[in-house]
Order: sequence, then C-alpha cells, then structure tokens
Amino acid sequence: MKKILLLTIILFSSGAFACDCDPPKITEKYIESDFVANITIVKIYPNKENELGYKADIKINELYKGNVLKSIYIYGRSDNGFGTSCDIFIPVKTKLIAYARKNKDGNYGIGMCSGIMYLNYSQFFKKKTLKGKRELEKENRELEILNTLKSKNIQYVNKIRYQEKSNLYKDLENFKGVKLNKRFGLYEINFSNNFNIKSISTVSGFENEIDNKLISILSKTKWTSYESGKEIIIPHETKLLIGIYYYGNGNQSFLTQQYL
Repeated sequence: MKKILLLTIILFSSGAFACDCDPPKITEKYIESDFVANITIVKIYPNKENELGYKADIKINELYKGNVLKSIYIYGRSDNGFGTSCDIFIPVKTKLIAYARKNKDGNYGIGMCSGIMYLNYSQFFKKKTLKGKRELEKENRELEILNTLKSKNIQYVNKIRYQEKSNLYKDLENFKGVKLNKRFGLYEINFSNNFNIKSISTVSGFENEIDNKLISILSKTKWTSYESGKEIIIPHETKLLIGIYYYGNGNQSFLTQQYL
C-alpha cells in the first residue's frame, strides 16, 4: 500500500504543505479512523489565528463507528480563501461520509486525504451536482460496505500502514470469469507479531467455496509496514481488514483488491 500523507492529524499547526496523498481503500480509511459517520454540516466557524483547520458543527444522519460528536474540524479555510494545496471548504448543508481521526488535542479532523465521500456536493465543481452512473455505483457500494461493517460491530482502530510483499493480484487472476451475486468480500487477518499470520476470518464473504479459496490465498501473503521510509517491527498482535471486490459479468468478470 502506498503511504498516505494524512494532514488531518496536524490540523492546528502552522506552515505550508504540498498535498501528496493517494485515495485510501475503504477498509483502510475505516479502520484508521476514530469516527465514521454520514453527516450534514450545519454551521462553520472562522479559523482561529495560526490554525489551519476550522470548526464545523454537524448533524449525524447515521453513525458507523465511534462516539456521537457535535462538531469536527476541517483542514482548510472557513472563508473558502486561498491557503495550501490541501485546503478544502465544505459549505453548510453539505452531506458527506466523514472519516475522522482524533488528534493529540482530542479534536476529530477531516481533510483532503481522509477519503471523504460527498453525497450531495462536488468538491471538484465546488457546487451541488448530479453524479454519473459510475459514481453512484461506487457510492452505493461504499455505503453497503459501511453498513456491513456496522452490522458486524467492527469498531477497533488500527493506524498501522500495511504493505503487501507478495503477489496477491496475480493469485486473484485465477478468478477471472467467476460468477458471483455479491460485489465484495471482507476478511480480517490476525497477526501474532512482526506480521506473522495467526488466523484469517470472514467478516462478510461471497460464498463458502470462494471464501475458502480466498482465505487459503490470503494465508500465504506476506506483509510489512514502513515508517519514514524504514521497515518497522510490530512486537504485538495486530489486525488487518482487507476487501476483495467483484467486477464485471460473464467471461469479463474478475476479483481485485483495488476499489475501481
């Protein structure tokens, strides 16, 4: 997995940054977040002096993970003015899925690199706009995944950045042409120490035969994690939530770890 520069954990420090982040996977951003919810922005407050984030009061439409909050912080400028390349402005009445991290000051923050999903607003066009068919399909799939994780009571937080060392994508090529009725499968890898796989469980699978094959493949995968460019050692047990996604139909269908 590519390392993501998550600026939301330093919402209240000063300075200028170049925005450098790749879209995180759904399972990735869910597990790393302390708060996940379908929210509506109801009020925003001006940035305080030397702060790169502004406070926003929210209405929770549906809580998927974490505690009930009345407000969050947004990395950007409340006046929609020029700031850094990572600044975002979210207007009042905007409805979105917020993936928020708790910082050292106890504030929950979101930013451009958080994996926000807007439900009635386009950050690109900076206005409310209709979504295309593909966008709606991705939105519906993400909401379905969130509802599944909520129903399975997946509430733990793990901010380790995992990186696969094996060739999972090649193993998944064996499923080309498979016919399935479900669009995704979710699996939990339990590590003992230093990324040695202890067990794998199905959170929400496709069907028994496919799940058994996928678990067999996942049991042979190798994982690691890097911090500041250096491989790190994890001396304790950890968990990785991984999603496998089904696309296409007939001979053109396939499974992938990528969220397309």
